[in-house]
Amino acid sequence: MSPTASRNLRRLAIGLACAGTLAVVSGACAVSGPLQTNGSRIVNAAGNEVVLQGVNWFGLETANHAPHGLWTRDYRDMLAQIKAQGFNVIRLPFSLQALKSATTSGIDYSGGRNAALQGKTPLQVMDEIIAEAGRQGLGIILDNHSGADDSFMSPLWYGTGEFTEDDWVATWEMLAGRYAGNRTVLGADLKNEPHGEATWGTGEPNDWRRAAERAGNAVLAK
Repeated sequence: MSPTASRNLRRLAIGLACAGTLAVVSGACAVSGPLQTNGSRIVNAAGNEVVLQGVNWFGLETANHAPHGLWTRDYRDMLAQIKAQGFNVIRLPFSLQALKSATTSGIDYSGGRNAALQGKTPLQVMDEIIAEAGRQGLGIILDNHSGADDSFMSPLWYGTGEFTEDDWVATWEMLAGRYAGNRTVLGADLKNEPHGEATWGTGEPNDWRRAAERAGNAVLAK
């Protein structure tokens, strides 16, 4: 991502993290980065408007440490179906715990299904999902859904399991470095739906504005 595109995508990502949703509009087509904003529009490197129509594909934030549905279907077929349904971007939730794990579960390898994922860590599974999405003209927005697995109702970006804010920022730094220049990765949803105990502008540990700026700046530094 270019610095300008990254800054604009950080604003988009923070907005998504606050709202917890993707803006869905009609007219989806193949998409790849870098993207940036121009007023109220999202545009590509050529300045052409890009319409994002998104869907969530959850599972990497659960104890399976892999996108759900792979216990019955091949990931390439599932991506093809997402595209056939008119979507062009996938919000891919993950937990910090999953990306620190070495193993996955709930993936069927019989008959050659999901062969490219066999023996992979959750992070390597994410790599392959992103790579295949790009081959099929789909973009990816990475979404930190939780620290610990299956903690999607947690109001904060720290405090589930033993995960701290430093762990959260370090994970985003790692992902930003790993996917820098990858045109399939369009943006970062820094944290799913901060709420409840989260504050805004207080300067306290639970200040989402402070934390989002810290994580966003760490991403931009990559």
